[in-house]
Amino acid sequence: MMTRLTPDMIKDVPEDKIDLDTRLMQAAGKTVKGIALEAAGLPEDTDLSGFKVAVVPITSGLGIISGFSASVDAIVKRLGMDSHVTQGTDVNGFTEAVREGADIIMMADDNMFIAYNVREMRETDNSWGTARGYAVALKNAAGGLEGKKVLVIGAGMVGSWAVRFLMDMGADVYVTDIVYEKAERLSQYGAKPLRDVSKAISENTLLLNAAPFIIPGEIIAEGSIFSSPGVPHYFDQVGRSRAKAIIHDPLEIGAAVMAVNSAGYSIKKE
Repeated sequence: MMTRLTPDMIKDVPEDKIDLDTRLMQAAGKTVKGIALEAAGLPEDTDLSGFKVAVVPITSGLGIISGFSASVDAIVKRLGMDSHVTQGTDVNGFTEAVREGADIIMMADDNMFIAYNVREMRETDNSWGTARGYAVALKNAAGGLEGKKVLVIGAGMVGSWAVRFLMDMGADVYVTDIVYEKAERLSQYGAKPLRDVSKAISENTLLLNAAPFIIPGEIIAEGSIFSSPGVPHYFDQVGRSRAKAIIHDPLEIGAAVMAVNSAGYSIKKE
């Protein structure tokens, strides 16, 4: 199940009040768009302006999260795409997007958040996009991961994808989870499971936190780099003082990778 965001978590996204590009440049040397293009395997100068994106509000399940569609729309616009939120919701909104000629449709319910490429009939989901984006961000912040030890915290959907991406980047991947058996299952991809979560965190300095786990500052090693999509997200003052970099946002990196990767299905076919 997708972690359900709250309006308070994403209230700063539409106007980019967290100034994510500046923070990412300082930590990883790339903007959100730069990370998304790398994650999608596209050149840095790729022009995305030819893609029309429709964001469809979904009312099923627990219903619309206030500000979610507007946030996704703003994120996609910052990538240079032509984006809008549909007037209709649910199936009506999807139909509206198709009839208006959208190239990519983005929508989320309680379980899935996807970017659907209408031309190619292919989708990119948020777990993949978030894991991919944060793995790329960690790689850039660390100056490459070849032969370096990386700890993935959380063996859920995002953590499982992250393990595979980090392995592909040449990292020596360890994984920990409060349910040890979940971490153990990821050994099929070559990751090494660790049982003691706190000990694992204290002994590593390159970490991808894919768990809704509030990490106490006293267990964070000096000079740690955290790529941290997990929500709720909180680092105390001790943790922030010890960490070299903490890369986090509630929505933008994952959504940007989804949109760009979806566009990539068409670009790579040309």
